[in-house]
Amino acid sequence: MLKSIKNFAIAFLVSSIILGIAAAILMGSLEDVLTGSFNKSDNDISDILNNGGEEEPNDNGEVNTENALSRVDGSSFTILAVMTDYRPDVYDYNLSSTDAKVGIFQDGVKRYGAAKICIVKCSKETGRFIFLPISPLTRVNTTAGYERLYDVYTDYGIDYLKAKLEAVTGLTIDRYAVINCYGMSYLVNTIGAVWCTVPCDIYTNGTEYVSEAASKAAEKKDPKDTYWRFLEKCEDYIGPSSMGLLLFSDYTNGIEDELTVSSGYMKGIMKNLTNFPEESLGGYWENIKAGLTFTDIDAEFINNHAKLIKSYSDNLAKTVKMVGVFRTSGNDGRPYFDLDQTRTVDNLAGYR
Repeated sequence: MLKSIKNFAIAFLVSSIILGIAAAILMGSLEDVLTGSFNKSDNDISDILNNGGEEEPNDNGEVNTENALSRVDGSSFTILAVMTDYRPDVYDYNLSSTDAKVGIFQDGVKRYGAAKICIVKCSKETGRFIFLPISPLTRVNTTAGYERLYDVYTDYGIDYLKAKLEAVTGLTIDRYAVINCYGMSYLVNTIGAVWCTVPCDIYTNGTEYVSEAASKAAEKKDPKDTYWRFLEKCEDYIGPSSMGLLLFSDYTNGIEDELTVSSGYMKGIMKNLTNFPEESLGGYWENIKAGLTFTDIDAEFINNHAKLIKSYSDNLAKTVKMVGVFRTSGNDGRPYFDLDQTRTVDNLAGYR
């Protein structure tokens, strides 16, 4: 009897040691995985989107347990929204009234381009309104070599930009809307003040928009160049001057703040559209179009998706990001966003 107990104790002890070693190895491997996933470089602008099929929280941190959009009439749609920094009231672009763009080889004249880019998708399949803000500094391959999206719009036009964004994201874009920055006041007057978070204080001299540090530097260089505080940092939502906010790029947290503003402003527009009666939303859109530069969105498209547009809620909003690394200086000495196209397409697969 004692011999049996002794043998059992020895077997139990050996088994415990083996299991302990196995557990240590397993936990070590798990720690390596977690470390590799979360201890990324500060410049790695990426989201891990498809986490094993689990429901992801929306931008308010809430989990969408019921897909209310699946019961709403209409089909999913994807819109490309672009705002340019074209300001003929301030700058001389040396363009005739019939010119639509600067052109690839006209490097001697003032440039303008796509200053803000955001893709908005209403996905009935996921029950989400997906917002994909895209840095205009994102570098893509074109027929003339690598160019930033900011310049792609100017050099090739909106249709080429749309096709290029479809290629690098894997998303199918149904319609687009382009507005020049000076048209933002018309947009606000038409649909109301668009509420958006301001990440930091913004100063202006009436033409440029900079941070306090930049404005102080400018005043020291030229004391006559006086800047005043244009917008105050606000953690809540306010209705700021659209052009001043959307042209600003001197954020404290750089590209992250800029993308936050791009997606936040589009959420504000979507929210404002819900204030219009469903049956007359298409008619209101015709008034909005008067302030746009280019768009292929017509009243019929709006009417076909009116119920879904009216269903928008911040609780259904989900912001996703392109995957890549921000580089402070390229071959031309200018910063750019180095896109990881393969990972971006893979991470957006669940939203197509």
